[in-house]
Amino acid sequence: MKKLHLLFLISICFSCQKEVQLVKSNRTIDSTVVDHTPVYIFFESSAKDTIADVNRKNTIGTTNWIFHVDKRLPLQKVIPEIVALQDKRKKAQFHTNENAQNYFSYTDSIQGKLAFIPFTKTSFTYNSYFSTSYVKENPDYHIHFNTFSVNFKNKNKITVDGNEVEPSELLDFLKEYTTFSNSEKPILIYLNFDERLSFDTYLAQIIALQSIENERITIAPVHFIYDNTKIQNCDCTL
Repeated sequence: MKKLHLLFLISICFSCQKEVQLVKSNRTIDSTVVDHTPVYIFFESSAKDTIADVNRKNTIGTTNWIFHVDKRLPLQKVIPEIVALQDKRKKAQFHTNENAQNYFSYTDSIQGKLAFIPFTKTSFTYNSYFSTSYVKENPDYHIHFNTFSVNFKNKNKITVDGNEVEPSELLDFLKEYTTFSNSEKPILIYLNFDERLSFDTYLAQIIALQSIENERITIAPVHFIYDNTKIQNCDCTL
C-alpha cells in the first residue's frame, strides 16, 4: 500500500459518509505509516446513550492498523471495542504479520497534518482495577522499579500518588517529583483514567507524557480505565 501522507484536520470515512473528529496535539510522534488499513470508531448518539460504532471493513490482518477514533467518545465505550479488536488480531492464526503495528491517529495542530502514535504493546484493564492494586499483586516484578501512580479523575482533576496536581503543571511536577526519588531503580509510571473521561483527554495525555520518557523513566504499557463506583474499597487514593 502507499505511504500515508494526509493533511486533513478531520478524518472522514467517505464510503460511510460519517465524520471522525480526531484528537489534536502540538507534537508529532510519527508522521508516516507504510502498508496500513484503517479502523474507524465513530461517535453516535441514540436517545440518551452514546455509541461507539466500529467500522473496519476491508481491514487486512497483515498490515499496520490505524485506529481513527472520535475524540468525543467516553473511554467506557471505546476501550472495550479497542480491546476486542486487539484480542481478535492476537488470536488470528492465519493471514497475520508479527511485525504489524497498531496506531492511533490524531492531528498535529502546529504542522496541520495527520500524525500517529503506536499502541501495539499497550494493554488495557477496565472497570474495577487500579494500578496500585496491580503493583501490590505483582511484587516480584515491581521490586525492580520505583513506581508512581497518576490518576486522571473526572472533571479535569489529576493526582500523582494522591497529591493533587494542576493539569497544566503535570509534566513539570512529574519531572521534579521523580527526581527526588531516593532509589536508583528505574522509574515506572502507571496511568489510571476514570472511564467517564473522553478519548480526547486520554490520547492527549498519552502523547504529552511521552515527552518525559528517558533511559530512566518509562510510562507503563498497562493503562487502567476504571469505574469509580467499583473501586471505592481499594487502596487507590482517589
